[in-house]
Amino acid sequence: MLAIDVGTSVTRVSAVSPAGRVLASAGCQSSADVTAREATLDAESLWRDVSALIAEVVRETGAPRALGVSALLGTVVTDDDLTPVAPALLWQDRRAESEAAELAERLCERAATIAGRAVVPELAAPCLVWLARHLPGAWTRARWVLSLKDFLVARLTGHVSTDSTSASYTLLFDVARREWSAELVEAAQVPPERLPPVLAADTAAGGVSPQAAAATGLPEQLPVAVGGPDGSVGALGSGLARPGMTVAVAGTTDVLLHTLGQPRRDPHRRSVLNAFLLPGLWTIGGPTGMTGGAITWLCRLLGYPTVEDAYRTLGESLDRLPPGAGGVTFRTTLTGERFPSWSPGAAGAIEGLRPHHAAEHLLRAAEEGAAFVVRRGLDVLEELGIEIGEIRLSGGSSRRKEMVQLRANIWGRPVAVVRVEEATTMGAAILGSVCGGVHRDVAAAVDAMVVVEAAVAPEPEAMRIYDDLYDRSRAASVTALARTEPA
Repeated sequence: MLAIDVGTSVTRVSAVSPAGRVLASAGCQSSADVTAREATLDAESLWRDVSALIAEVVRETGAPRALGVSALLGTVVTDDDLTPVAPALLWQDRRAESEAAELAERLCERAATIAGRAVVPELAAPCLVWLARHLPGAWTRARWVLSLKDFLVARLTGHVSTDSTSASYTLLFDVARREWSAELVEAAQVPPERLPPVLAADTAAGGVSPQAAAATGLPEQLPVAVGGPDGSVGALGSGLARPGMTVAVAGTTDVLLHTLGQPRRDPHRRSVLNAFLLPGLWTIGGPTGMTGGAITWLCRLLGYPTVEDAYRTLGESLDRLPPGAGGVTFRTTLTGERFPSWSPGAAGAIEGLRPHHAAEHLLRAAEEGAAFVVRRGLDVLEELGIEIGEIRLSGGSSRRKEMVQLRANIWGRPVAVVRVEEATTMGAAILGSVCGGVHRDVAAAVDAMVVVEAAVAPEPEAMRIYDDLYDRSRAASVTALARTEPA
């Protein structure tokens, strides 16, 4: 299978075997334009990048049997020919804050009741209200409202569709009924005919079109799965395929998800309820503020080209540090907080520095700060009466056994590592494998392609220390939010 994984930082195309082995991969850095308040992407440029990467991998491995697609959250508006009429608005974009506030006031509790989430600027509905207000010419020319993943699938096949999880992130979707909500669509003043049909993520959106075949080297009519957004597809690539499972997909941000057999809403609108990729399943949780991205930022600030370079240099001294980073704390939410506080104005901070502190203290503080962000999400799920047992971990923080132990200690639960380089790539390959008939269903694909290591148990003494540090970090976060958030 061929798996397309468009992440926040890197776009990657990989060939994956039916047993889950990555046979070849090609990637490039994201061309997103991100500033303090704006985050956009030229979708046509992304399509050219993806086409070139597909062609590179196909030249090496030959034609695949099917293709799966996943991408970060973003909204693309196109004309009838699938040409974007404006730059794609990515999840980091904050320009629709006033539009989000207007929708929240207009909908009151209905947003949480129907859409299963708080109204925040990154969702498609406020972005579309902003687009209609500030770029009316583009909105007039619009024919389709798509996610970034939907756009790529449409350009591959010529057919427009979306999946239930991507639709859940629009604020236009009834997550319990798994259909577009007429009430929410009317509130956002989105013409309903601009919304794509909703299909199961593992079904075929269509076959590769002649135009896409010429651009990529793929055979015409190759099945392309409908696919899904990167966090949920990464959760699937971590084996999240039945009720009662919990996974943390660690990347630039962490995505914490727990599967439910029935929808359950958070009355305080802290968690996100999504219709999951698979019929009959929902997820509760959400994407956090920056976690792994803050560690990457810090390593570059310290002069290391990559996180791996930093660990090669600092690993031994880092691993000798006791819990608490010698009194240094790092609030990692450099781009604001998402799940569970939804505070886009929150800022990051490094505190407690003394002359004896060195680079390893800062790196440990970043690791601990990132894990504390996820623990706040775990606390919210427990407050909703959800029992959290073993947590599956995939992505960046799962690659060092010391980091896995640290997370088990901070979370106070066993942590089982999913043995996969890129969980989102694996999830996209799983969807492609079912769509192409390589595996009979998602459960069979997960059994064949996902390997999970034995769980790491928390260490009692470290867990006790971290419980105290966590309580203090929560108090500090509340104080910081009071300083940075408008009244």
